[in-house]
Amino acid sequence: MLAVNPPKTAKGKRIIKARESKAAEGAKKCIFVRGTSTSQLVNTALRDLGQLKKPDGLQFSKRNDVHPFEDAKSLEFWSQKNDASLFCVGLHSKKRPHNLVLARLFEHQILDMLEVGIEHARPITDFPGAKVAPGLKPMFHFAGELFETHPLYIQFRSLLIDLYQGEVVPAINMTGLDYVISISAGLPGDAQVGSDAPIQSIVDDDLPTSGTAPSILPLIHFRVYNVRLLKSGQRLPRVELSEMGPSFDFRLRRHRAPVEELWKQAMKRAKKPAATKAKKNVDTDEMGDKVGRIHVGRQDLSKLQSRKMKALKRTTADDTGEGSDGAASGGEGEDGVSMPVASVKSAKRRKQDEA
Repeated sequence: MLAVNPPKTAKGKRIIKARESKAAEGAKKCIFVRGTSTSQLVNTALRDLGQLKKPDGLQFSKRNDVHPFEDAKSLEFWSQKNDASLFCVGLHSKKRPHNLVLARLFEHQILDMLEVGIEHARPITDFPGAKVAPGLKPMFHFAGELFETHPLYIQFRSLLIDLYQGEVVPAINMTGLDYVISISAGLPGDAQVGSDAPIQSIVDDDLPTSGTAPSILPLIHFRVYNVRLLKSGQRLPRVELSEMGPSFDFRLRRHRAPVEELWKQAMKRAKKPAATKAKKNVDTDEMGDKVGRIHVGRQDLSKLQSRKMKALKRTTADDTGEGSDGAASGGEGEDGVSMPVASVKSAKRRKQDEA
């Protein structure tokens, strides 16, 4: 495992923080690796499966001497180096021709693996028409009871959903669902499984943690269809499917079931935060700003400090000439008409000037 040195720059701190565990993880990254020897079918599968995974897929250009079931240290190293949790390894040998290994990791440790053989492949370039745009979420269709009962098919379904489910979103626009991935098993012409074969769990004491799948298991048919919404004269459109590729037929081979303790850790979910009580008199306006209402008692405006001006200066009892009844009284003018205090003062000044 890599020794993680403490970051020294702001960019390094952001990268380390982005790799920390979160309550809602983003889209899982998958690395597509070619072994020392690969066939044309394997190269086609890696290229087309990686095209469906864009932009969260990483294609290794060089060949690597990697054998996941014998030694998975290389996968764990690449997982920590590239922050990836899924692998698709292509191999080819005389004993296991046209081989694909799907591996899933948790905390940069191997969680489970499943090996499939490619019986038939038709590349995406053989299908005319529009291709899938990068970043779109697919719809899944699993046909057959084996995906609900048999542990190897349950494991294959789980790996495939993790591979292509993308980012978890609260809502999705129906017009953005452009393609569907259809997986079927147990079709007529394939060998069937006996009634005593189904097991209800991936992690089971009766199921060996590793081994080779029986040859009587039916093929898995992998198909991808483009969704077209046509006018129907009604509110709901008419839906038509047209195959756009790629097309594969897989045969289950070796598998490695997850360790029970590690599986329990991987299946844990973050607890939902407790609902906070709504604060009174606090609201959000149309612009998204938080506003509040404050209640105060009755204020005494006579004690309010205003701007200091001569006109607003408070007068005393001597200035106002307050009488015995406590009311401020003014003087009388020359004509005997009562005048305000300010007029009395100005009259006195005029008399002093005339004298």
